[in-house]
Amino acid sequence: MRTDREPLAIKKTLRMTRAAGKRFGWELSLLDICVVGVMCFLLYYGASWQIFKIHTDAAKYQCYAVAFWQGLPALKHFSVQQCGFITDSGPAFLRAMRHLGFSEELIHFVATQNAMEPFHTLPHEYPLLALAPFSLGLVASSHSWYQVAFGVCMALVAALIYLLLVHYRSRRAAIVCALYLVAGGWGTAAGRFDLVPSAFTLIAVICATTKRWNWAFAALALGVLLKLYPIVLLPPFLIAQQMESREHPYCWRRLVPLGVFVAVCAGVTILSLLLSVQSTLAPFTYFKNRPFQIESSWASLFWLLRAPGHPLHLEQTYGSLNVLSPLSAYVALWSKILPIVALLYVYWLQWRRKINLAATTLLTLLVVIFTGKVFSPQYLLWVAPLVAYVGEDSPWWLLPWTTISLLTTWIYPYIYMGLDPRDVPNVPWFYPVVAVRNTLMLGFIIVLLFYYWRAHPRPGFSHSAQKYRALPFC
Repeated sequence: MRTDREPLAIKKTLRMTRAAGKRFGWELSLLDICVVGVMCFLLYYGASWQIFKIHTDAAKYQCYAVAFWQGLPALKHFSVQQCGFITDSGPAFLRAMRHLGFSEELIHFVATQNAMEPFHTLPHEYPLLALAPFSLGLVASSHSWYQVAFGVCMALVAALIYLLLVHYRSRRAAIVCALYLVAGGWGTAAGRFDLVPSAFTLIAVICATTKRWNWAFAALALGVLLKLYPIVLLPPFLIAQQMESREHPYCWRRLVPLGVFVAVCAGVTILSLLLSVQSTLAPFTYFKNRPFQIESSWASLFWLLRAPGHPLHLEQTYGSLNVLSPLSAYVALWSKILPIVALLYVYWLQWRRKINLAATTLLTLLVVIFTGKVFSPQYLLWVAPLVAYVGEDSPWWLLPWTTISLLTTWIYPYIYMGLDPRDVPNVPWFYPVVAVRNTLMLGFIIVLLFYYWRAHPRPGFSHSAQKYRALPFC
């Protein structure tokens, strides 16, 4: 038997991969193939400890997907510990509608959306479109292999993000993004679906950078319909599109990209309402009533300002460990005011042309993550591609964000591993590590805001010098 056949086969595979890449406009190198392979392996390996366990996010996704496609009775094949959180609360919802005085016709319409039948059980935390990534794991031949298939699919999404950065930004940015995903998403990237809305956000930024505004707003809409959080990016995208437009201020064409966004969101939302009114409205009340999660910046503030001998009160609700403090009532108001003020300042910097859309998108998400009630470890996946896109391989970006990512991975999964979530706060270094991570995040945001505040305005079209098209025909 010839011993050189295996190397020849590897070389042939590499040539075919490169040829396929060039056919679609991708310039792939051996380095890219190696980095993507190592990244995907590490991300899958980092989440492999959760596979075949029933108390994981991927296990919840499986319950949602099966309940949607087959109806609630199909969940009898799963344990109560895995899918018991999905119940038919339709009768209570109908009583609430009658109490609020809704018409009998509407109540009857909602009553016909029987959760026992297929297509009427939607996630109570996420929009309808989230069922698309949830259903990817169903390609497995057995229910027990769902999380394996889902993890592989999320690793492929990470590879897609890498390829987008190589093609539309730089190889340096792609490699740095791979580092960020491994450092900060070791235990979450392949076990959660957050890479999917993150990829659509990156696609939206890339399309906007290349002036494909309709596609940019469509991609942003799909991100919103997957996990809601990209809705905060609509103002900066609209500001950027209006500032770059050469159309007359009153020309209807200036609003076409916004119309695309509204049309995509409205179309999917109407479909969701036709399937289940109750489940469509559930995510809004779900997030409104959530308390402060134990890893949030506000929880770190509670820990730093706690009275001696008065420990924080903990409760496990909404799928996470949350903290209650005597300061909760006062902080709740500031948790609403502070993000609004910070976001308005970021938008002002963009309007003054001190930062571009990519940097505005990054800062907007950083502010939302830091000032929010919840700071789950998978939230770093929202911004990792953008940090790499904006900062590339600059050490002033690479060192602090890698540190933040590693501290987040230390918190989860390593501190959590092998412990009941309610026992995690008893680990002596839990609160200090979370406080250090959040302090570094705050410092990272402040430095960026200060840097961009001192930056010179970028060159662009002057409103007074633009040549508008004649009205009324635009």
